[in-house]
Amino acid sequence: MLTSRFTWCCHRRVAAPGRGARGCSGAGARALVLALALLTACAPAIKPVDAPLEAMPAPVGEPLWQELAALREGAAAGDWYHLLNTGYEALEWRLRAIDSASREIELQTFLWKNDRVGTLLSERILAAADRGVTVRILIDDSFLAQADPQIRRLARHPAIEYRIYNPVANRAGGTLTRQLANLSAFERIDHRMHNKVLIIDQQVAIVGGRNLADEYFGYHRQHNFRDMEVLAGGEVVAQLVEGFYSYWNNPWSIPADQLLAASGEVAEPGTQALQWPLETAELRRDFWRAMAQRAVPGRGTLLLDNPPLDPADPRQAPSQLATALLASLERAERDALLVSAYFVPTPRLQQRIVELLQRGIDVRVLTNSLDSNNHVTAQSAYDHHRRTLLLADADLFEMRADARDRQRYMVTPMQESLLGLHAKVLLLDDGTTFIGSANLDPRSLRLNTEMGLLIESRELNAQLRRYLQPDLAPHNAWRVQLDDRGRLRWRSGSELRDSEPAASFVLRLESWLFGLMPIEDEM
Repeated sequence: MLTSRFTWCCHRRVAAPGRGARGCSGAGARALVLALALLTACAPAIKPVDAPLEAMPAPVGEPLWQELAALREGAAAGDWYHLLNTGYEALEWRLRAIDSASREIELQTFLWKNDRVGTLLSERILAAADRGVTVRILIDDSFLAQADPQIRRLARHPAIEYRIYNPVANRAGGTLTRQLANLSAFERIDHRMHNKVLIIDQQVAIVGGRNLADEYFGYHRQHNFRDMEVLAGGEVVAQLVEGFYSYWNNPWSIPADQLLAASGEVAEPGTQALQWPLETAELRRDFWRAMAQRAVPGRGTLLLDNPPLDPADPRQAPSQLATALLASLERAERDALLVSAYFVPTPRLQQRIVELLQRGIDVRVLTNSLDSNNHVTAQSAYDHHRRTLLLADADLFEMRADARDRQRYMVTPMQESLLGLHAKVLLLDDGTTFIGSANLDPRSLRLNTEMGLLIESRELNAQLRRYLQPDLAPHNAWRVQLDDRGRLRWRSGSELRDSEPAASFVLRLESWLFGLMPIEDEM
């Protein structure tokens, strides 16, 4: 298993989200394995914390939130939702929400880069803390190599509590070095927290697939993502708060000051921050009023994996969200649209899809093509399932990296950069919608913890279908089909290909080689 595990570390977790991170040097990796083999045996141990549980604070009833609640009194009963379809809108509302916080902010995420968008968010978080807002940050440790200066910049503020989920013990060096130096703890660190949520004053929350970096908001110069989130208000926020604290109080959520040396470099403020104007309080209030009036009603249920008390124990594998999603799929009566950046169906999921098709239910899948996928190993694993699903009569769509309408998800002057899919969405019939952090692959459904909202709302379902329709259009996606001899074909408008669309022959070869390796359960 060492070969498959190392391959996954190299190409799935270590790879940065941009186009340039397809793989890593085999010779260099072998040298590092040899150099660090001895370190894995003597790496310091990470132990779970035994700290008093923090109670959830009471909800905040500030005038802004009271006014929004009053505006919603005449709407249909239940929660309210506003889709964040583009990166620009998602960043705009994220900043507006942070700037509107009066008492507390809870932020849980998988990745937070020190790029222009990441630095801008750090500055707004610090400004909120300066106003006296209590900020709790919980982040996974996967991409925190060499991030100590940025962590110290936030964690040293007296109003900010910063915790790192399931951290590695040997923290020196870059991402690959850390992975190799902690191989002795592989069973534990193979489990990651992929959850993403921002909660403001226990009144509003943002849930979905976006990490905190340029490429998730349309600001990367080479490669950006098409993603999806939802801004939610109402009773569902209490579920999200409770879910956040179940992770915050988990013994593997380690306070940053217990991991990092007290002395050390601190990142300079604002050196790379994206320029974004501050709104006046009255302008922010106007935006909130307008949004609350046009938000759609619905009833949401939080789907959440339980954080394991022992991440290395396979008996505590986080599968609660997967079970709930499979049960939802079983209830489909007419059609199902599955949108997943990394689509590697587990045996249970594939069987459920085939059963739906056998019942005459239309099933469409939108995922990445080899050319748009930033994880070639995930693409090679997905290749094993195409033929089975097509023979069962599923419709498979793969995003084009050069999609004609990709400018929808990028800002000037990034419109000519390449596009990849990162959204995680399920649409069932005309009323059920899932938006969250979970891909439809073994890593999300059996290894990592995930979260998302299952929302019953005809209006939200219809709106999201309208937003996704352009992504399925012939000029934006390849449709994968079988010809009369059972061979795979890719069609996009009048263009027809008999080999997988990719930037190069080398990339196709790389995908084929990874497809020969027994690594699918790690994808």
